Amino acid sequence: SKDKFSVPQNLYIIGTMNTADRSVEALDAALRRRFSFTEMLPIPELIATEGKLKDHGGILDNINLSRLLTIINRRIEKLLDKDHKIGHSYFMKVASLDDLKFAFKHEIIPLLQEYFYGDIGKIGLVLGQGFVTDKAQDEDKNNDPVFAGFYDYESSSYSDRIVYGIEDSVNMSDDIFKSAIGVLLNK
Repeated sequence: SKDKFSVPQNLYIIGTMNTADRSVEALDAALRRRFSFTEMLPIPELIATEGKLKDHGGILDNINLSRLLTIINRRIEKLLDKDHKIGHSYFMKVASLDDLKFAFKHEIIPLLQEYFYGDIGKIGLVLGQGFVTDKAQDEDKNNDPVFAGFYDYESSSYSDRIVYGIEDSVNMSDDIFKSAIGVLLNK
């Protein structure tokens, strides 16, 4: 329309951007030239003081959610960098074990899969063997050939490779889920 447009001086526009999302890197660079940015790192303590479990200090069935987030993020930072830490918001809305299971299945694990490009071994280093298990097929255990013959290509190093899978946290029993969290927390 070419009509003039302005924003009142008392209006602040606040936007968020995940620095780990490299698909918007050009946009990120353009925005950084035009605006000021304040880094907002995860604040695990907010889970205990502002989250749905604030009346319980952020503790659910003896699981300290602030500590859980801190441990997950420490491992992510070691494997990647500080820009890939996950935010406290995933745990703020947790009020029950089912909520925590949902957060793992639909938010945390998919994010880790994206971060590690599907390398389930690295996800296992973050979450532990309660969430990531050996999914070897019965044929593999019986030493049946896995690959087709292909001239003299050496496939034995691939045949012996362990294939991991991610457990469905939503369908875990409460006891198995709590046990998996215990493994994650090194208990």
